[in-house]
Amino acid sequence: MPKSAHVRDPHPLLVRFVSQNVLTGGRALDVACGVGQNAIWLAQRGFTVDAVDISPVAIERARQAAAQAGAAVSFIHADLDTWSPPAGAYELVIGFRFLNRKLLPRLQAALRPGGWLLYQTFNLRRLTSDSDFPLEHLLDLGELARIFAGWDIVESSDDGGSAYDQSWIVCRKTVCRKTVCRKP
Repeated sequence: MPKSAHVRDPHPLLVRFVSQNVLTGGRALDVACGVGQNAIWLAQRGFTVDAVDISPVAIERARQAAAQAGAAVSFIHADLDTWSPPAGAYELVIGFRFLNRKLLPRLQAALRPGGWLLYQTFNLRRLTSDSDFPLEHLLDLGELARIFAGWDIVESSDDGGSAYDQSWIVCRKTVCRKTVCRKP
């Protein structure tokens, strides 16, 4: 009999925006999903979820946890250096504790107009406590706000509260009709 799969708590930023009824359903994408706690949590709240990770071990654990939780999640084993989500397919894209700058434009394209992005990962302050952390996996301060400058930014910070070394953004893709764009 397989060992029981333990599901971690979902990310607090995600919980906050769903609990406030800001994010209310639709198709969601969880990139670098790990053991799937965020994807499972979203599926339990009515989202149709695709979750992607490079680790076959993490994907298997996530599948077991989803089955035990009775959550339908489509888990995808893929390398995020080369994998591309379908364009305009999602109302919500989330990514936590992962940075691949080449992936960010593909995530932008994956969102439907008016769709939400919640993204959080380490920034350069991480070097204070871990001087060996690879620079290519650290955001510059203000980088997320610059990347998503044309979007409706609801929240953006380089001070992760108790996690001083993290940056995050919550934003919506601008809705464009012909030549006129508006914030949702």
